[in-house]
Amino acid sequence: MFLGNDTLTLENRMLCVDGYPFKELAEKFGTPLYVISEEQIKINYRKYIEAFKRYEKETKKNFILAYAYKANSNLAVTKLLAKLGSGADVVSGGELYIAKLSGVPSDRIVFNGNCKTEKEIIMGIEAGIRAFNVDSISELLLIEKLSKDYGEANVAFRINPDVDPKTHPKIATGLKKSKFGMNKEVAKKAIKMALKMKNINFVGLHCHIGSQITDLSPFIEATKKMMEFILELKREGIEVEDLNLGGGLGIPYYKDKKIPTIEDYANALIDTILSYDIHPNLILEPGRSIVATAGYLLGKVIHRKDMWVMIDAGMNDLIRPAIYDAYHHIENAVLKEEKEVVNVAGGLCESSDVFGREREICKPEVGDVLVIFDAGAYGISMANNYNARPKPRMIMTSKRGVFIIREREEYSDLISKDIIPPHLL
Repeated sequence: MFLGNDTLTLENRMLCVDGYPFKELAEKFGTPLYVISEEQIKINYRKYIEAFKRYEKETKKNFILAYAYKANSNLAVTKLLAKLGSGADVVSGGELYIAKLSGVPSDRIVFNGNCKTEKEIIMGIEAGIRAFNVDSISELLLIEKLSKDYGEANVAFRINPDVDPKTHPKIATGLKKSKFGMNKEVAKKAIKMALKMKNINFVGLHCHIGSQITDLSPFIEATKKMMEFILELKREGIEVEDLNLGGGLGIPYYKDKKIPTIEDYANALIDTILSYDIHPNLILEPGRSIVATAGYLLGKVIHRKDMWVMIDAGMNDLIRPAIYDAYHHIENAVLKEEKEVVNVAGGLCESSDVFGREREICKPEVGDVLVIFDAGAYGISMANNYNARPKPRMIMTSKRGVFIIREREEYSDLISKDIIPPHLL
């Protein structure tokens, strides 16, 4: 049984998080159930802050961690991170709304995305965010137009560095064929345009090459390309205040696989930047590496059929295995002597609704609770109502107790936004 996370223990043959047995949490709060550890989030966040203190010390410049809200934008999670001092990487008006509601200072918010709407840009301008990471000249022109009525806007430009992140193709975002960012020639043109615009403040450069990256070499390559571009701009008299290198550091979904730590990642980036004579403020946008290992999805075994174990959680709750062939470690919440090789599946009408095939776990029987690991990122944030399934409850474990942080949806919630036209009444 895996106990590699900082907050996991085994007590009386029961797997526990922050001292709370998963089996008892499932019995008290029902299943399917998301569980997220406040303490594990704090541990992961503080690893970043400690690792990048060296950058601030050696450069006398600022380091800003802008947590990627796309990973998990539950208000309790974002409020916790805001209290710890985190900034926010947002990609929609909704995420910006949550960031401000969470108490994130505007000068620690960056707005990403390749298709920002007028409404979203106005929200960002009125909030006074640190930067729009501008994805195209078209977007820059729209921001300029809106700035005339709504006030000054800070802009950075998203560069597509054409770096292979060596990750799943669906989460690679920094290749030449990607829909995100601009090449440096277009970016240079956009920067020079921005410098002539009355209400536009050029503040920096941005890149984000992908997610779940477990090799440091793509990060180093991207950082070098960005630093070379900064030097190129400097030679033309253009100063770059902020360098935002995005996020993307992976986590060990496979528990027997060794991958770079947050400290390894920090040292790689810092050493690369320090090899140049110019040192901008550094912004990073981690998401998965902050919250993934803090989260678990619990499902109760409803039926057994040959090798198949059917649980009441489904791909509507955690869709990553279905769309990315993603691996998530699975354990029985109770340690047993006998193990069995099984397939773990949900109950949706989709062949892809499978959490794991040929997994050896403590023999699962009807009524047992299975624990799906590393579900804190891109779990509840990607949950949906397919097959008219209500989204699950979410709880947070902490030293102060266990708290419901997202209530389970009811069937009535599924139709709460539907409207029947008069002739069908």
